Amino acid sequence: MCVMMWDSFEYHGHACIAFELLGKSTFDFQKENNYLPFPLTQIRHMAFQLFHAIKFLHDNKLTHTDLKPENILFVNSDFNTFYNGAKNCEEKCVKNTSIRVIDFGSATFDHEYHSTIVATRHYRPPEVILELGWAQPCDVWSLGCILFEYYTGSTLFQTHDNREHLVMMEKILGPLPRRMKYKTKKQKYFQNGSLIWDETSADGRYVNKNCHLLRTYKREDSPEHAEFFDLLQRMLEYSPTLRITLDEALRHPFFARLKPEERKLGSRTCRDLSR
Repeated sequence: MCVMMWDSFEYHGHACIAFELLGKSTFDFQKENNYLPFPLTQIRHMAFQLFHAIKFLHDNKLTHTDLKPENILFVNSDFNTFYNGAKNCEEKCVKNTSIRVIDFGSATFDHEYHSTIVATRHYRPPEVILELGWAQPCDVWSLGCILFEYYTGSTLFQTHDNREHLVMMEKILGPLPRRMKYKTKKQKYFQNGSLIWDETSADGRYVNKNCHLLRTYKREDSPEHAEFFDLLQRMLEYSPTLRITLDEALRHPFFARLKPEERKLGSRTCRDLSR
């Protein structure tokens, strides 16, 4: 489920790569669909493919480091349109949820130099922000943020500031582990083991208004939604060593509901979803 390179060549000193032709990115599709959430059945199939794709990288000692909805493309982004009465708007439903992972420009092998900062801001894990070193688990955190975005239509951590980012994490996921706080060189963010933060400031009020415990974002009180949030919680574990691996994630109960044809990494259609 990684993009296929067909050819490469040099043109006037420029290295060029020819890839297979794919559809729109999952970000562009959701943007053009008024940021409406994907159905959970579609998210399940997309996640199953994503986990296999990134597990393939991890098995080969490679970390993608820049996973985000823009770097996940539909093989074919054709869609059907129907009226969503609850939202009072037209909604698009992609016909085929087969996806491919793209953009390996920042991908890093285990033996290669690991730059201090990796991952696009909104999908950046705490160990990167705190400069504690990173490895394959950083991809798992990014995938957790992506799946949340598919589920809600909103970015989990909508910020451009390290301190605010860490505060948002604590509001949504609970306190950072003490060992991470005391091990980081970024002590300017902390005082006596607590984040330095003014909740009465404009930024403080913004975070209080927009960031809530992860479980409160659950759309339905059903077993499959509970399974999804349990998986998210394990992917968004602060400690990289305790964070679920993709091999473990693929055995999570959330994927028990996949149909046999989906386990073969086949396509998913709107017609299938309505059954």
